[in-house]
Amino acid sequence: MSTERILVHESVKDAFGQQLVATAKAMYGQEGQEAPILINEAAVVKNKALVDDAVSKGATVLFGDAKAAEGDKTRMRPIVVSGVEPSMNMYKTESFGPTVSIISFTSEDDAIAIANDTEYGLAAAVFSKDLRRALAVAKKIETGAVHINWMTPHDEAALPHGGAKASGYGRFGGGFDEWTRTKAITFDSHL
Repeated sequence: MSTERILVHESVKDAFGQQLVATAKAMYGQEGQEAPILINEAAVVKNKALVDDAVSKGATVLFGDAKAAEGDKTRMRPIVVSGVEPSMNMYKTESFGPTVSIISFTSEDDAIAIANDTEYGLAAAVFSKDLRRALAVAKKIETGAVHINWMTPHDEAALPHGGAKASGYGRFGGGFDEWTRTKAITFDSHL
């Protein structure tokens, strides 16, 4: 449920990118700090290939360096890529690593179409000051859970958990939830 695709309205894309880069630098940009460890070397290779493919097709790296060699072949620092488009492998491939793509949209319908343009659907997040509008968008996103004004890995133990599409079948939690398609929507109204 790690956030891999961030959809941002075109009007705030640059400002959002700057804020995300500032946060990434504060967390992972200190000299001498070790890079996070991935599950294995293949995960690092996969993530670097996704970034290289995106850049070769016109995307821009805002933070990080896919060419960087860390002290260990299983380590990789986060990479933020902007301008990710459907023709890029990063657009549709789950990275299972520290790469995130910024994808811009121009309308609510455009954002929903992009969010649903994937074979995966475990969790999503919607951020908005308009809770009613956010709920309407959350209902249209094809995932097992949508968290309004909260991060994607935020799950409630009391709610059924499971994905949509290729992100899982059935629900964890027992009982009838195991054979039904439920969708958990949580919200924090204090944005």
